[in-house]
Amino acid sequence: MQRIDGKYLQELRKEHGYSLRAFAEKIYVSKTTVSRWESSVLPEDENTLARIAEVFGTTVEDMRTQSALKYNDGKPIPAPKKEEDEEDLLSAEQRAEARFGIRGLAICLGIGLVAVLVLMVFLLL
Repeated sequence: MQRIDGKYLQELRKEHGYSLRAFAEKIYVSKTTVSRWESSVLPEDENTLARIAEVFGTTVEDMRTQSALKYNDGKPIPAPKKEEDEEDLLSAEQRAEARFGIRGLAICLGIGLVAVLVLMVFLLL
């Protein structure tokens, strides 16, 4: 699914003569929210997108298409990365080191626990 670029929203808003405040009131959000959208991408909430499209007299799909054509050379605007994608940013070596680090810690704790138990047995005898 294509995202709608905030620059496109700003362009539409200005073409229709709306200030940030006036536009925000029309779609029932704060002007800070609209400003944040205009500096990144619009949310994927269908109700919000439908209200925006209605204000501009267009469809959500047309807004997606026009945004992609004007601000992304016809390529879909990628969805923002999710937190679970952070592991994909690690190289294979870094992932292996992280896994070994966790295993290594578990092994060390296990050895330490055994050593404490053995020491306790010798002290009690």
